[in-house]
Amino acid sequence: MNRMSVERQTPEADARSEIAAMLQEQFARLTRQLRSLELPQGMTPERLSALSVIEKRGPISVTALADNELVRPATMSRMVSALVDDGLVKRCEDKEDGRGVLVASTPKGRRAFHRAQEQRLQHFAEALNSLSGEQLAAMRNLTTALESLTVLLDASGNETR
Repeated sequence: MNRMSVERQTPEADARSEIAAMLQEQFARLTRQLRSLELPQGMTPERLSALSVIEKRGPISVTALADNELVRPATMSRMVSALVDDGLVKRCEDKEDGRGVLVASTPKGRRAFHRAQEQRLQHFAEALNSLSGEQLAAMRNLTTALESLTVLLDASGNETR
C-alpha cells in the first residue's frame, strides 16, 4: 500500500475535521466578541464565569470550582479571595466536612452576576432579532447539538485528567 492511501481520510472524517475547524473558528470569534462587551465595574470574564458557576451550583468548594473552570486550585483560590474582598462571594463552612470550606454568592454577587448576564443576553437577543424564522430554528437545533458536544467533551476531558 502506498503512503498516500494510508494518510487519506474518509469523506466523513474530512467533513468532521472541516466542521471542527469551523466550530473552533466561530467559538474563538464569539469568545472575543463576548470579552469585548462591557461588564459591571470590577468584573472580568473570568470572574463572571466563576461567579456563574457559584450562582448556579450553590455553595461549592474551591477545588470543585477550579475543576469546573479548568484552572489550578491555587489560581481559583486567588480569584475567590478577590471575589470575597469585593463582597461578591463569601466563604462558609462545609457542613458535611467540618474541615472544608465552601464558596457561596452574596446578594451583591448575585446582583452583579444577573446584571452582567442580562447585558450578555440582551446582546444576543439584539443579534437574533435580525435572523429569519428558519435561522432561529437552526440556532435552536444548534444549541441542542452543542449541548451534546459539550457533554462528550466534558466526559473525554475527565478521562484524560
